[in-house]
Amino acid sequence: MSFIFNNNCIKAFKELKGQFTSFLVFCYYNLALKLMLEIDAFNRVVAGVLLQLHLDSKWYPILFFLKIIALAKYNYKVYNKEMLAII
Repeated sequence: MSFIFNNNCIKAFKELKGQFTSFLVFCYYNLALKLMLEIDAFNRVVAGVLLQLHLDSKWYPILFFLKIIALAKYNYKVYNKEMLAII
């Protein structure tokens, strides 16, 4: 079974491309605003997003990171993997 890139796929791709290129994905860091760090660890991947609470009461991403951890750390407990993401 092969993937068929039909007209619906092309339309969806163009719409996503337009959304990503027309809106600000990340915001600039503002020293006066509150910060929140969200992290996640799953198997060999740790990830995090730094968010800021803006005046419209919405959290906006400031930065994002994703890292594949070494095999030596693969068997760490989830809370240890999440601590790696924080560090």
